[in-house]
Amino acid sequence: MTHLGDILDIDLATGAGTRRPLDEAAARSILGGRGFGVLELWRSTGPATDPLSPSNPLILAPGLLTGTGAPTASRLQVTARSPLTGLLGSSNVGGGFGFALRAAGVSALVLHGAAPRFSWLSLSPSGVEMHDARDLVGLETFETQAAIAAQLPGPHGEALVIGPAGERLLPLACLVSQRGHAAGRTGLGAVLGAKNVKAIAVAAAGEATPVRTGDLAALARRYVRRIVATDRFEDFHRYGSTFGVEWGNQHGILPVRNFATGRFDGPTGVESAAVHQFFQQRSGCRHCPVQCKADVRVAAAGTDISAAGADLVGQRPDFEPLVALGPKLGITDPAAVVRLHNRCDALGLDSISAGGAIAFAIDVFARGIITADDTDGAELRWGDDAAATALLEGMATGEGFAGLLAHGVQRAAVQLGRGTHRYAYHVKGLELSAYDPRAAWATALGYAVSSRGADYTSVYPHHEFDLPAAEAERLYGSAEAADPLSPKGKAALVRRSMIVSAAIDALGLCKVPVLSLLNRFDLELEAELTAFAGLPLTADELFTAGERIVTLERLFNLRCGVDGEADRLPVRFTERRLESLPEGDGVVELDDVRHELYELMGWTREGIPTPEVVRRLDLDPLVETPAAGTRL
Repeated sequence: MTHLGDILDIDLATGAGTRRPLDEAAARSILGGRGFGVLELWRSTGPATDPLSPSNPLILAPGLLTGTGAPTASRLQVTARSPLTGLLGSSNVGGGFGFALRAAGVSALVLHGAAPRFSWLSLSPSGVEMHDARDLVGLETFETQAAIAAQLPGPHGEALVIGPAGERLLPLACLVSQRGHAAGRTGLGAVLGAKNVKAIAVAAAGEATPVRTGDLAALARRYVRRIVATDRFEDFHRYGSTFGVEWGNQHGILPVRNFATGRFDGPTGVESAAVHQFFQQRSGCRHCPVQCKADVRVAAAGTDISAAGADLVGQRPDFEPLVALGPKLGITDPAAVVRLHNRCDALGLDSISAGGAIAFAIDVFARGIITADDTDGAELRWGDDAAATALLEGMATGEGFAGLLAHGVQRAAVQLGRGTHRYAYHVKGLELSAYDPRAAWATALGYAVSSRGADYTSVYPHHEFDLPAAEAERLYGSAEAADPLSPKGKAALVRRSMIVSAAIDALGLCKVPVLSLLNRFDLELEAELTAFAGLPLTADELFTAGERIVTLERLFNLRCGVDGEADRLPVRFTERRLESLPEGDGVVELDDVRHELYELMGWTREGIPTPEVVRRLDLDPLVETPAAGTRL
């Protein structure tokens, strides 16, 4: 028996909802989650679709295994055309919202049009209902969740909400589920805001196919035991991903002061132990043994921890926001970084892009390219957490200089001019994530070719950091594939990584246990888990589905007007050495390895999937591929 659920389409103009089945053939082809999102977006939009128009659907798709009881399967993919990049907008979030959708029998929720008045949406066994949200205007995300929870029947509802940034349709706006779970990248909070919707809530929070006894229970236990037995399990369990900061500093890979250098001379100040001092209790996603999230308590600035209400009670940042709001800004005070991260979540801002935008602003100010006349009188300095906080608050209002930053570094540099674009680090309009690409060739290539812009997690080339040389030789044709400072084998490594990552996102699994801990990119164990959906698939079938998803994402971006010429890093990384690395390393020129990747993918030298690849992946009923050198 399959447990696929229905696709629920909601016309926000009327509040009417209609269901259509997710048939087994479609599930085998694109799984769910990330696969369903890009397929639905392809079918629902065209080259001229405005990201903030009612014609841009917002697609919320749990992975195929989310909510089925499969271990680590909690993820939800959010998809729309991005208001930040104009290309594929895609973000992945954990927490309980995906579970709640699946428990309601929903394999995907597609929001069409726009509500006639500011509203919030609820799904319950009795149907879909639109509620007046005028009393929620201006509320931060945690306040919004509390207000909606009070109106849901029972104690186990889940809500996905926007903050002030999303209400103001700012391109760095994100969506937040619970505390500490954000669909952060590519500005999809602004898409929900443009639809005149403050929040989506689901009353149900059970499971689609709960595990009780028998083969599925035994399968779950075996998979969990493998995760718990890995070398880094205790680190992730105790510290989350924060311990990566000291590793990054040791390897000279951190983007210190907007990529000026790759390491601090001493401690960064935000190592895992420094952040752990604020620990209160562990938390995490259902059916995941890692439990990598944590509640924290931080004293109000200038005070000791006390019982007073002024203390911050919030969430521990993961590695990416910890770096974006710490080393990237030159901030070494762990309490300040934790506060900045929680302000991002409360305001509904993508912490990675927000950190990148502030770093850009400080950089061009420190160089004298802009002055206080440009920044509304603010003096911007490295390490100044008060100035960073003020910019965050201003970014959420959309006003003045800070409001300009809330449109992303690409647009801010265009408006400021004066050569500021040289310090605006992005690919395809998306700010770079935490690793300096000059210190890792596969990461650099992943940033360049990722379908959503300069992003690590949608490609996840973890093997370049953690693979024996003999295994690298077997998998990628060169032992140097496991050397981050060598370009050899990196095209094959990135090909496998981005295809497997797409499959993992489409299954709804979390990459921390699956790819960072188990460190297997063969999908063999994950194929066994597809029994939880009643749809057994082989590893080869999952790999083909991942390739199909990556190819369709590439075709979508081609239709939006970009080809392989957009698969480039900012010139700083191709021309200026990263001095924290050994002499002879520290510059990445990607043209050769990029074209090698295209060839391995069966794409042209312009990065366009060939008709043969489209036919092999059974995508030809959907698309007509262009001739080489043309665009969709």
